[in-house]
Amino acid sequence: MVTKDQSDSSSGETSPIPVDNPQNERQPGFFGMLVKSIFEPGANAAVVMAMNLCFFFLCLTLFALAVLTYWNKHVLMLLGVTTLLWGSMAWFVLELTKVQNRPDNMPPTTLDLDPSDRAGSSTIKDDIVEEKKKDR
Repeated sequence: MVTKDQSDSSSGETSPIPVDNPQNERQPGFFGMLVKSIFEPGANAAVVMAMNLCFFFLCLTLFALAVLTYWNKHVLMLLGVTTLLWGSMAWFVLELTKVQNRPDNMPPTTLDLDPSDRAGSSTIKDDIVEEKKKDR
């Protein structure tokens, strides 16, 4: 822990007041969020931004290539496929976030792990039927 006057050794006195280090309290940057997303389910904002930037630059490159090749049909097809893939990926991420944020998709607050409390196997079957009805 660094104190206020610890760096000034000429005075010979140190103050017991701790100095907060603002670097420890910072949020992770873009690349930190990308690495953090590996260990978290779903797609966080950094992953979506990286995907959108990559598709944007790919479309920009293909458009420039189409201009340079005098609108070659193969390059135009690649540009079309890339644009459709970008749209489908954006739609999938949107649907994924909708499903993750649904209240009925949250885990139960109380877990009953003791099977001896149940009256019989019919209640387990009833629970399965209720879960299937929820999914529809």
